[in-house]
Amino acid sequence: MFRKIVPFLGLTAVIAVGFAVYTAGLDAADLKSGPQVGDEMNIFHPENINGPAAGKTSCLI
Repeated sequence: MFRKIVPFLGLTAVIAVGFAVYTAGLDAADLKSGPQVGDEMNIFHPENINGPAAGKTSCLI
């Protein structure tokens, strides 16, 4: 049974080291999430797809 586990552990170690090397090269300053300051925002117009208002755009709030 130990012989079946050893190759799996070796592969896991190779993947873990590869992932660590890859993520070490990333810089947190390069990562951007969501709209940035000064970006233009689009207006959201929800459209009903069922019910009595199907096909009409309306505010759901």
